[in-house]
Amino acid sequence: MKLVELDIVANGIRLHVYRTGNSKPPLVFAHGITDNGLCFTPIAEPLSNEFEIILFDSRNHGKSESPAGKTTLVDRAMDLAGLVDALQLQRPGLIGHSLGAVTAGLTAGLYPSLPGCIVLEDPPPFELFAPREENSSSNPKTWLQMADLNKKKTVEELMDFCRCENPAWPESELLHWAESKQQLSLAVFDEEQIGVEQGNKLFSKITCPTLILTADADRGALYPPQAADTLAAGLPVARHVHLPGAGHSIRREQPAAYLKAVDGFLKEFL
Repeated sequence: MKLVELDIVANGIRLHVYRTGNSKPPLVFAHGITDNGLCFTPIAEPLSNEFEIILFDSRNHGKSESPAGKTTLVDRAMDLAGLVDALQLQRPGLIGHSLGAVTAGLTAGLYPSLPGCIVLEDPPPFELFAPREENSSSNPKTWLQMADLNKKKTVEELMDFCRCENPAWPESELLHWAESKQQLSLAVFDEEQIGVEQGNKLFSKITCPTLILTADADRGALYPPQAADTLAAGLPVARHVHLPGAGHSIRREQPAAYLKAVDGFLKEFL
């Protein structure tokens, strides 16, 4: 898959973009926290036969800008909408993982006519964005400390660490994952989040076809299948697919099952 790199201005900030640049239906991928756009490469490549692939580094990640001032999740949604506008994409599919899944869902709620469809890979519930206990592993201070340590490691050290921590991941995932940890701006941990009520209200305004992917909580997945069923039941056109044998990074741990679910959905709605 050959990608062309460019910078665009979206929502007043510079975002770094990678795209295949063809006339096929467009897919825009929104990555999770501490990753970068290229982390989607292994799973996007097989989809590139039928779709235009557009990857981007979100603010405070990869080669994109780290803007001054406070950032919120709504800002991230406005970034994504601005990217779609800047690239003049017509009703693209939006595929997001983790923080990127929340971004894609908020974008679809704020701008219902913008996406052709959305795929949400294990979006963290809005309750998880609330302040955590000081000793909690999900506390932003804990994440900040881990990210700071990772930035001081070499790419090779990071790849070895990832290989040990995630033995089920394909080798093709490791390099981009490691590079993204070095590129990360620690300012991401100063970002303001969103209230549970506001977040759920915006998700309830989604009108485009929606695919929600969940996995096993005992492997680290965050979005409860019951919550996914409830969300899907409340949206006009939505389905929930549970993919067992995976944790939070579903596509990395069950790539074949992920591709089967996503490809079938995209062929139906994009």
